[in-house]
Amino acid sequence: MTKKELWLNIKNYHFNNLVPPNIWQNISQVFDGEDASTKAFATKIARKLHWKYRFARRAIWEYKKFVYLGIVSDFQVTPSRIIDQVWHEHVLFSKAYREFCTEVIHYPFDHNPELIPDPNVTGIFHAQYLDTIELYKKEFGIDPPAAFWGTPKFGWDESLPNPFTSKKKNWILETANAGYAYDDTPLVAYFTYDMIGSESSFTEFNGGDFGGGGAGESWDGSDSGSDSSGSDGGSSCSSCSSGCGGGGD
Repeated sequence: MTKKELWLNIKNYHFNNLVPPNIWQNISQVFDGEDASTKAFATKIARKLHWKYRFARRAIWEYKKFVYLGIVSDFQVTPSRIIDQVWHEHVLFSKAYREFCTEVIHYPFDHNPELIPDPNVTGIFHAQYLDTIELYKKEFGIDPPAAFWGTPKFGWDESLPNPFTSKKKNWILETANAGYAYDDTPLVAYFTYDMIGSESSFTEFNGGDFGGGGAGESWDGSDSGSDSSGSDGGSSCSSCSSGCGGGGD
């Protein structure tokens, strides 16, 4: 699998396996239009974490990019606080997450949180976070949006030197076992206007599901409640029985 193929697999994953068959009709009616399952997942996250709906949708998009980075990197990646929260919510759907790893990315993308506070572990995680940010810039050709990537999961006093380095993974063995065959060429090099077409230029990495990044909209996710007025088709979950999310709160 090439980098381009990997990214398209992740990009085109719509979280359909999060929805139990017995409530699929309900989900499709409440979240009409395309991508109902992603909308339901975004609404669950927005409701639980007190984010606006559009912020949750964009956070999911950035989470997909984090997964991509976690596979192509030669080190253990560490997410920002926002991305980690989305990752937690995905992992809670344990069966669906296993299927995502085995059927979509073909890679055991395990979540390994800190067990107890430890300065040495925190230092390594912070080094990995900084390296993840740099890899993002390289692979996508842009700076990661600060609203989603600017707050580290693990605090570190930036006035102090960090003597730690990212933990390396057995990249050659892991990627070979997963069937990947790619070089050091960044993902941005594989996409041109002709290859992506009129649906979205490579600025899709700026805009995600919003076709241009919201045209200057503030991405402050601290506001409570789901914003269901956006053009993405967001919908309040209050009319959907069983909480729309299938459990996991």
